[in-house]
Amino acid sequence: MQNATCGWRLYFNAASVRCRHLLTINIPPIRYADRALDIPEIALRDAGRYPCAVPLSSPVPSSFSRRTFSPCMTMPDDPFCLTDLLPITEVERQTGIRQATLRMWEKRYGFPQPLRDQHGDRVYPTNQVERLHAVRRLMDQGQRPGKIFSGAVALEPENTALLYTGSGRVPPDFLDIFNLLRTYRLSELHAHFQRRLLELGLRRFVYEFLAPLTIEVGLAWNRGDLPVRCEHLYAQLAKSFLHAQLAAIRAAADGVPTVVLATLTGESHILGIMMAEAVMTSLQMNCIQLGAETPPLEVVAAAKETSAHIVAVSFSSYYPRRAGIRMAASLRGALPQGTALWIGGGGVRGLGRQFSDVLVFESLIAIESALEQWRSQQRA
Repeated sequence: MQNATCGWRLYFNAASVRCRHLLTINIPPIRYADRALDIPEIALRDAGRYPCAVPLSSPVPSSFSRRTFSPCMTMPDDPFCLTDLLPITEVERQTGIRQATLRMWEKRYGFPQPLRDQHGDRVYPTNQVERLHAVRRLMDQGQRPGKIFSGAVALEPENTALLYTGSGRVPPDFLDIFNLLRTYRLSELHAHFQRRLLELGLRRFVYEFLAPLTIEVGLAWNRGDLPVRCEHLYAQLAKSFLHAQLAAIRAAADGVPTVVLATLTGESHILGIMMAEAVMTSLQMNCIQLGAETPPLEVVAAAKETSAHIVAVSFSSYYPRRAGIRMAASLRGALPQGTALWIGGGGVRGLGRQFSDVLVFESLIAIESALEQWRSQQRA
């Protein structure tokens, strides 16, 4: 059948196209009903369901673009590049959105719309992955998925920017950092960080520079000003820089109270809990950082073995809300009664009323007042 060079004329009602590399594209029937398409070098495999084999070298007609499922999820009309498809594990790694969440969104909201490979596993076009990044950025700013996918919140950068200057512009200092990221001038980036640290001190460096810069880097990616590789480079640089500063402070002295810090299973984002650690260390708290995706029972064991006064965990905004509540409740129940539980991050907004015996933080600066309250209770 491969020698059919003149092509077949097919009428699609509900069809799928299978390429020679065994990649399946499911075509929505509503868009292609009773429409004739000329596909070169095509061979029928099953006349009953209209699948066929298409070499990767053959152009895919622009009619194969996806349907729009929501006002804010409009897909471009450009044809797919069949080689630019990512498996669900890679989408999870790049976006930080868990596989279970992606599948739930697909069922509940109709987005994303993955294709299927020869094993029936989900694969995602890059334009959908870009939209998922944008969705994650909105969630980092406190928007809920239902609002985003309904179209109530637009994905355009002018509608999503979280401004720190009040002018609607990225601060010039941050623009310089973006340029250094794009050109991989790591020594200059490190020097810039070091200079701001000397100007502000560690705590203000986190409050006034690193935390807002982290959000601006994400927004720059959302606007297309920075590629995802530069966002990853920034995250690595920020984590390495904080590691170095924290190591120097820890070598000087250990303080009170003792705090065990971690993100729990399924939470791979660690920069937020590291910034919290930096603030706590500057307040002379003795911090024991367990790192990302630590099983809750291991956190409890560490708290008991160190006689920790406080356990602090972070949930980013992409972390499933119900899972976060369940994790926090389970952790609270397993911790010794005298050990306080503090939770923070973009995923905890509005959770304060869920717990009577858990302290919920919606900003890093709130750590100072919480520590003062804890020390007052200890003195009493």
